[in-house]
Amino acid sequence: MKLSITLVNFNQKYFPRMCVESLRKSETDFDYEIIVVDNNSSDESLHYLEKAHNEGTITLIKSQKNLGYGRANNLAAKNAKGEYILIMNEDITVEKDTLQKMVDFMDRHKDIGILAPKLIYHSGHTQESCRRFMTFWDLVVKRTPLRYVQPFKKRYENYLMKDFDHNKTQEVDLLVGAFLLMSKKVFDEVDGFDERFFLFLEDFDLCRKVKKHGYKIIYYPEVEAVHYHKRLSEGSIFGQLTKGIFWIHVLSSLKYFWKWRRP
Repeated sequence: MKLSITLVNFNQKYFPRMCVESLRKSETDFDYEIIVVDNNSSDESLHYLEKAHNEGTITLIKSQKNLGYGRANNLAAKNAKGEYILIMNEDITVEKDTLQKMVDFMDRHKDIGILAPKLIYHSGHTQESCRRFMTFWDLVVKRTPLRYVQPFKKRYENYLMKDFDHNKTQEVDLLVGAFLLMSKKVFDEVDGFDERFFLFLEDFDLCRKVKKHGYKIIYYPEVEAVHYHKRLSEGSIFGQLTKGIFWIHVLSSLKYFWKWRRP
């Protein structure tokens, strides 16, 4: 098996069907499998996944509780048979040649630890999916009105890489974890996702671990994928304070910066 695609579902409604059907249209010269971990969903998404599993389209692993994103992906990876693992959000669709191009590029560049394509919003705009190494204050600025005021605005734009050429293949510090291709060997070498992160920052932490092991993080815009994305942590700082998801983000941030407080 050349490629294992891991998906995590938690009440994602119609996204699993959209994603899986997109993947099934892929044209490759290698075999691939789709492994979905369901985090105890209660909506119609689970019905589709059970049907797809029974038909042999996917492998479905049902959890009796919400494991979080990283832990669920680790569970999928333990069951993966592929040489490569594609960690993919369910709100993404691919072109027929996306998987082939990504795997071919990885085959040619064995020094790559993580490879990610250009992500395009449904509106047609490019998603800013790369980041520079950040500090705690970069996140504070990003989440508050300080991002509109100099000199904080400059700091905010530097962190989000507003000066970045999204049409050029290049090495980056961090990648948003919506679509990450890795070799299974590298994933196992860095012990996969740190399961102390329930949600948020587990992708940046994975990038840090991969770089620490001497591999490159590469943004590869020769391949594009459509991301039907809605930020879980979006909204004003005051509105977010009443949301449980906001405090999960805060907790993950504290864990991240404590873990990486030293170079």
